[in-house]
Amino acid sequence: MHHDRGSIKWASLMLPEHVEALQHIWKENEHEQPPMIDEQQLEEHLFYIAQAYQEQLIVKISYFKNGQFKELTGKVMYWNRELQTIRLQTEQDDRESIKLKHIKQITL
Repeated sequence: MHHDRGSIKWASLMLPEHVEALQHIWKENEHEQPPMIDEQQLEEHLFYIAQAYQEQLIVKISYFKNGQFKELTGKVMYWNRELQTIRLQTEQDDRESIKLKHIKQITL
């Protein structure tokens, strides 16, 4: 079976500017896509957010930001229904604003 290395095998014959451009293209392809949230998942997320806010529970949120999925653990300080965002205070006293449509998963 023949294993082709794709464009990597030509990198030694390319100009440095072309190699940089190729690496930039590969880096862009590594970006993940934001989650597709349906109405049922959004309602579930809102339920957990409301419960965590009322009872001051610590939540773990997996969310999408800047082409990557990130995780935060903290308390829900408030949520803005009009802007569809929540404000989370982490254990290190940092505050992060997260859009509801970018939340992949919430666990209490």
